[in-house]
Amino acid sequence: MAIIAVIIDCAFDAKLTDELTKYLLENGFTVQKENESVVTTNDPKLTVDNIEWFLKKTDKIKDLQIIQSDSDTIILATKVMIEHFGLGRCSICGFVAFKDELFAHERAHGIGLM
Repeated sequence: MAIIAVIIDCAFDAKLTDELTKYLLENGFTVQKENESVVTTNDPKLTVDNIEWFLKKTDKIKDLQIIQSDSDTIILATKVMIEHFGLGRCSICGFVAFKDELFAHERAHGIGLM
């Protein structure tokens, strides 16, 4: 059975790519840096938990999130609040909508309760 290569995309952050590559190599994983922001491996021992541990250990967990794009691609991306996109979250059900539409949505909850 062939091992599928895993791609860890650091979202064009060359410094993060260097740090992640160094950390993984120092911890016994077989990885290779490609381009400026991608780390690849076919090391079966490497899991998302190992990447999460790196983010916790380097205190990057508060700024970055791990997104499993598909079965062989992991993206390390900056956390962005939905409010930065003009979106808001319904305080009743958590539905996400543009702020100007959210008021009507929340009012509909009240109508349904009457």
